[in-house]
Amino acid sequence: MNNGQPTSLETAYWRQVKQITWRLLGVWIVLILSVVLLIPQLGITIYGVPLTYWVISSVLLLSFLGLVACYAWRMDRLELKFKRAVENNCDLSGDTHEKQHRRGGEAPL
Repeated sequence: MNNGQPTSLETAYWRQVKQITWRLLGVWIVLILSVVLLIPQLGITIYGVPLTYWVISSVLLLSFLGLVACYAWRMDRLELKFKRAVENNCDLSGDTHEKQHRRGGEAPL
């Protein structure tokens, strides 16, 4: 029975989720700040439009999509890793036949 306290496995999972999220958010912030602060200093224009516009409209959009894809890929790997740990009952205390109880079956003796 779960007493409301997260298990060590759940704590480790959420710690890694936060770590992945903060790292990718940091990359996104660095990309935006570099475009907004550094590129206007160059003073380059393409067809009369500042380079900052071109970078924001294309490169930052593609980098955002890349970060979303990276997040999805990393989370998929992380969830697969923890799913295997749960199925193998690694570091889990309590009921080891949780799936069978959810289906309404009897626990093996």
